[in-house]
Amino acid sequence: MIKSTHVGSLPRPAAMIAQQLRKEQITNADLKGYLRELIDRQLSIGLNFINNGELPRLDYISSTVERIAGFNQSGTAPLPKDLEELPEYSRRFSGRNGLITLNPKAPVKLPACSSPLSYTGESSLKQELEMMTHTYQESVSSTESSDSALFFTAPSPGTIALFMENRHYPDYQTYLQQLGGVLQKEYEIIAAYGVMLQIDCPDLAMGRHTRYKHLSDSQFLNLIDTNVAVLNQALENVDPHKCRAHICWGNYPGTHHCDIELETIFTSITKLHPSYLSLESCNHRHAHEYEVLSRKTLPEDKILMPGVIDTTSNTVEHPEVVANRLKQFVKILGPERVIASTDCGFASTASAASVSGEVAWLKLQSMVEGARLADARL
Repeated sequence: MIKSTHVGSLPRPAAMIAQQLRKEQITNADLKGYLRELIDRQLSIGLNFINNGELPRLDYISSTVERIAGFNQSGTAPLPKDLEELPEYSRRFSGRNGLITLNPKAPVKLPACSSPLSYTGESSLKQELEMMTHTYQESVSSTESSDSALFFTAPSPGTIALFMENRHYPDYQTYLQQLGGVLQKEYEIIAAYGVMLQIDCPDLAMGRHTRYKHLSDSQFLNLIDTNVAVLNQALENVDPHKCRAHICWGNYPGTHHCDIELETIFTSITKLHPSYLSLESCNHRHAHEYEVLSRKTLPEDKILMPGVIDTTSNTVEHPEVVANRLKQFVKILGPERVIASTDCGFASTASAASVSGEVAWLKLQSMVEGARLADARL
């Protein structure tokens, strides 16, 4: 059976968005109700690996950064090279918020490291995990769904270094090592709850045309090899078969014509500790790169979660399109090593979702149906 999942962030329920627009406080009781709705919906459409949709977070990084002491100053979010080269296009995004600067005249401000880092957020992390796991158990008990499992996302050390400027440590290597040390605590707490840990790693692809656009490809490969080594060290006590890594070129609305090729970074990303690799694979810039798997070998201990649904387009993919995309990967790797997934999150930041909630759920339903079609034809 070809299973299905998504990358992490899901659109907030309409009632939750309405509360936010009215600037009303969202209580734990409110959040639990929204979370139950979200988990029930994931189970009802047949997703096999589900999560809390990152509902309690502003984005996929901020909650983790808030659990680390030492980010006391302000820095500027990186500007992608594609938008830097297209000033007329970039001017469209003067009012957009997020983790990426889309318009150089409207830079996004993010925390910067200004003092020694230490992990201080154990109780905050456990609160989010406990709400998710308890709500999931309630949902499963009422729906009698047995073929599902939970995952929980956290950023890699390299991803935090990508977005949060270092103004304290003497060099990048020292900063990265310190991040790895504090994040190891977060990773091991998550793993102790028995859920699958997903590490978000846009630093291994998107980093090339954002923070590190001044580097050559060879210099960038050296940097991501360092990032992978530090991440692997932080994951040394986490079972690789209970761990997944997400690699992408960014879910922002750019042209992506400056993206580094998958073939260039392929060997580096296959050295990652997690057994499951989530890879952006179906949007207009990267849909052809399944062919890389025919030229390069994915290690036998890796399972691929290719994106077969585009999370930046409001067009709903036909299940036949999904099945055909999956067929390309299954033909190379076999059905037991392929899990259908989305390209990226649907709401990487709470304020910058490219796809509306009602459309996102249609797309997820189509993905599940397409996975079933592909499986029936094997």
